[in-house]
Amino acid sequence: MRDTATRIARRTWWLPWLIGAAVVPVGAATALQALSTGQPLSRTSFELPRSAHWVVYEVTGSGSAPEIRYVTDGVNRTETLRDVPLPWRLELDLEVGPALGVAQVTAASPVGCSVSVDGVVVHTADAPDGWTSVSCSSVIRP
Repeated sequence: MRDTATRIARRTWWLPWLIGAAVVPVGAATALQALSTGQPLSRTSFELPRSAHWVVYEVTGSGSAPEIRYVTDGVNRTETLRDVPLPWRLELDLEVGPALGVAQVTAASPVGCSVSVDGVVVHTADAPDGWTSVSCSSVIRP
């Protein structure tokens, strides 16, 4: 066993020198950067992106919708309204980030819907005769 260890040591005598040759320049570059900026090296902190968006939900049709459900927080919190006179419209501000947000409205009965984000209609849909619900949604980037 000792002979095997000796053979390995003789074959790889150069390995520590190679590792040292790679580590020394990196350390020198780091030291030069710290000296040239005059500030100590520290971890960089940053804030994850967040943004507020103006969202408009609309449901069109005649009569009333038995149910309208919409996202209130840009993620997963919803509110449900029952027996809503049509047409219906709701404007709200949604804050999204750091992950993607969602704006969504769903209505039951033969109706149409639309979702606008920051003044731009991003999705519309109509429920043709015989369909019982319609849904409009959009992904919102922070």
